[in-house]
Amino acid sequence: MIAGCGSLQSRMFWSFALVTVIAAVLPAVFSRGTLYEDRLDLAGRQALAHALLARSFLESRPGEDSIRQFFDSAGEIPLRLTLIDAAGRVTHDSRISGEEVPEMDNHADRPEVEEARNKGTGLSLRHSNSLGIDAVYAATALKDGGILRVAVPLADIRRGADKEFSFLIVHIAGAAVFCLLLSMFITRRMRKGMEEMAEVVESIARREDYSRPRLHRVPGREFLPLADAVNHMADMIEEFVQTTGDQQRQLETILNSMNEGVLVLGPSGNVRRWNRAAGALFPAVVSGEGKPLIESLPVPALQRRVDSLIGGDDAPPVAAGEDAVHFELPSGRFLVAHLSAPVERNASLGAVIVLYDATQIMRLERARRDFVSNVSHELRTPLTVIAGCAETLLTSDDLPAEYRNFAGVIHKHAVALGRIINDMLALTRLENESEAVLPAPAEAGAALEQALSSCREQAEAKGVTFTVHLDDVPVLADVSLLARVFRNLLENACRYSPPGGEIQVSARREGKEMLFITADNGPGIPRDELPRIFERFYQVKKERNSGTAGIGLAICKHIIERHGGRIWAESPYDAAATAMLFTLPVAPPAALKATP
Repeated sequence: MIAGCGSLQSRMFWSFALVTVIAAVLPAVFSRGTLYEDRLDLAGRQALAHALLARSFLESRPGEDSIRQFFDSAGEIPLRLTLIDAAGRVTHDSRISGEEVPEMDNHADRPEVEEARNKGTGLSLRHSNSLGIDAVYAATALKDGGILRVAVPLADIRRGADKEFSFLIVHIAGAAVFCLLLSMFITRRMRKGMEEMAEVVESIARREDYSRPRLHRVPGREFLPLADAVNHMADMIEEFVQTTGDQQRQLETILNSMNEGVLVLGPSGNVRRWNRAAGALFPAVVSGEGKPLIESLPVPALQRRVDSLIGGDDAPPVAAGEDAVHFELPSGRFLVAHLSAPVERNASLGAVIVLYDATQIMRLERARRDFVSNVSHELRTPLTVIAGCAETLLTSDDLPAEYRNFAGVIHKHAVALGRIINDMLALTRLENESEAVLPAPAEAGAALEQALSSCREQAEAKGVTFTVHLDDVPVLADVSLLARVFRNLLENACRYSPPGGEIQVSARREGKEMLFITADNGPGIPRDELPRIFERFYQVKKERNSGTAGIGLAICKHIIERHGGRIWAESPYDAAATAMLFTLPVAPPAALKATP
């Protein structure tokens, strides 16, 4: 239930009352100062007008008698007139008797007098020392150099402003009372209408069948938008409930019809949902709802991957291609778990795990590797015999030249086939991880020099030259395996480079890795075949097809990946036709210090 804090009518009434009070008080506060300023400005303009009028009168009737008569009559008006000579002495004043005038201070330093003497007219607001009151002074210069000044007491100005302000307050108070009465009427009417609407809405809310009639009668036209919104809300709720139910049933059908197991984890890694295949693979999942994943799937590697995937912003990120976990069950079944996190983190979904049964594939892969290994071993002995016999025939002096050529062809192809078999065995050992890879700080230049020595004869036969630019940065690698990578890449480059071509080998540091580049100017590799050239036995069919077995690049790929690096090809690459690129980790300083 929603807790209230007073009735709607009282809240709306007091809101209207607060707005009304603010709307009444603010104009009253600001208008008081504005009225006074306006009255003050008006008094200054009027005083200056009276000064100009008095100056016209005095200048039209010169003479001491006229001036005295003028000031005697000026004593009956509320304004104070003062006549000041050119030296600043007061000669006449309408508020001070003639005997006291000579005793008055010199007015030459009065602000309005100085301004009138400089500009012709002057205004100031100040305290009068002679009368002891605040007044507005307006002065104008006379032809004889004297100054005629008019003073208006501020008390008169304030009384006028207070009178206007009182009149304004009365009207504002009347308007405020009217607004309060109007707000009371409006809130009462709205409360009645809202009560009727609440009854209708509550009756709709109690119904489980949203297809029943909606709001058709409202207490007033002002509630029509609300009634339309309520009806639309009920329609949307009905549609949402139906759609959600359909999607739920479709999702259940899809998940249960999948051969792959699916697990849905919460943001903390606990099991929230599973399909029928996952329950068949791991019966503990059925009774493990809400429990950690490790209790249902006792696979530590999978739990670590889940922790890194949903561990939050501080968790180490999962690298690309590492979202799959391979593991074997005690029963001998091989499974592959693919993990994916939601695009945006939320409070209801942490990760989704899809489990594939790869038992048959792994058995076939193992059978293939065993077959290749066994066949290769079985072929090495007869090939060695064939090559040895052919070499013996080549060294015989009694063999005719025609037969000697046949023996040379046999020996050449036997040696080539033996090299292919050795590569197949090496690839099998790398795939089975039976060949230990022990990376240590090493100079890549030493491995490259070994490869260049092996390929120099092949390069000289075609007139191919090598250009080497290597940064002297140690890397973590097995020198013999790295030399094999360089040799395979250089042999390919020599094979496809045109006669007299150039092969460029370079390396540069990029962060914690060294990037090695082997570029040639051969015919290039079609873009659509670049992703497949590192597959075993794959050969480019067009210009780059040379009759080789297509194992060298696969060996390079496995060696580099065993070292924690990456290898790829780009064609074209800058000014070259094709480039083979691979990375190796840079040897850390601690490893360099530990190296004897």
